[in-house]
Amino acid sequence: MRAEIKRSFEKGKREMTKTPLLRLLMFLVLTILAGAFPLGCSIWPFSGSKDGSAESGSTKVETAAGKMKSTGELKPAGEDEFLRGDYAAAVPLLMNAGRSGSLRAVFFLRIVNEYGLDGQPPNPEMAERLVSLLAAMKDRVQELAYYGPKPDQPIYKTALALLYFRGQQGLNQDVGAALNLARGAAADFVPAMNLTAAILLSPLRPQSSGDFKEAFALTLKAAERGDALAMGNLSYLYRLGLGIDQEPFLAASWARKAADKTQTTPRVLNDLGLIYEEGRAVTQDKAEAARWYGLAAARNYAAAKSNVARLKSGHDGAPAFHAGLEY
Repeated sequence: MRAEIKRSFEKGKREMTKTPLLRLLMFLVLTILAGAFPLGCSIWPFSGSKDGSAESGSTKVETAAGKMKSTGELKPAGEDEFLRGDYAAAVPLLMNAGRSGSLRAVFFLRIVNEYGLDGQPPNPEMAERLVSLLAAMKDRVQELAYYGPKPDQPIYKTALALLYFRGQQGLNQDVGAALNLARGAAADFVPAMNLTAAILLSPLRPQSSGDFKEAFALTLKAAERGDALAMGNLSYLYRLGLGIDQEPFLAASWARKAADKTQTTPRVLNDLGLIYEEGRAVTQDKAEAARWYGLAAARNYAAAKSNVARLKSGHDGAPAFHAGLEY
C-alpha cells in the first residue's frame, strides 16, 4: 500500500504541470490518502509500557503523522507555561498534547529532555525516540512543501532544520539547508530563534560579523520572551562579547534570571559558578562559585564536575564551560 501511495505522489508531481483542474483534483486525492496512510510513523515515546514497548488492548498507539492533519499548527497546552519557565506545569500538559499529535509539543519536550529543564539528567533513549518522532514527519513535511497546504508553518521548518543540522534520521548533514529553514521559522517561533542563532555561530560554518549580530538579536528577542535557553545563551554572548561588546554585569544578570526559573539548564548553573569564581561584575566568591558548580555537577554536567574537582584540589586553571549556544 505504501509503495502504491508513493507512486501516486510521483505521478501527481508530473500531472501538476497540466491543467488547474487536474492539479486541484490530484491535491484533494493525495491529501486524503496522506491522511489515511501516513508515510512516516513512530510510536509516541510516552505511550506503551515502562520498557518502551507498545501495550496492546486498550492502549491507543498515537502517531504524529496520523494526527498532524487534524491538529494543524495550534499552540499546544503547556507552551505558555514552558515559555514562562514553569516546566513542572508545562511537561504534563505538553505530554498530553504530544499524545494528541502536536509536533510543536514534541519539539518543546525534546528541549526539556535534552537540556534537563525538568531537573533530570538527559535520557538518551527518550531523546532518540523524540527525534524519531520528528523524523517520522520528514516525508510528510516534504510532501506538504510540494502539495500544500501551509508548507511555511514554523514547526515544519524548525523540525526539518534540526534534522538537517544534526544529520539525523537518514538526512545528510546540510548546515546551509538547516540555516535557511530555521531562519524562515524564526520570525515568531522561539525554538527557531534559538536554533538559527546556534547554527549561525556553529563551528561547522565560517562566521562573519553579521552572523554574530544576527545571532545576538535573535537570542535577545527569545530571552525577552522569557525563554530559559535564550537567557543562558544571552549571558554567554555578553560574557564573551559575541555580537556585542563584553558586558560582565549583563552576563551575570541574565544568568541569574535564567537560574531563577523553576528549573534551568545545568549549563547556566555552571556559568554562574564561573562568574562568581572570576569575580567579574560580582564580588569574587569561590565558596559561592563552588555552590553553583555543585548544583550543576549534581545533574551530571561534565564541565561542572571538572570545576568542582579543580576547586577541591586547590589547583589553578581556567574554569571549564560549554562553548556554543543551546537550542
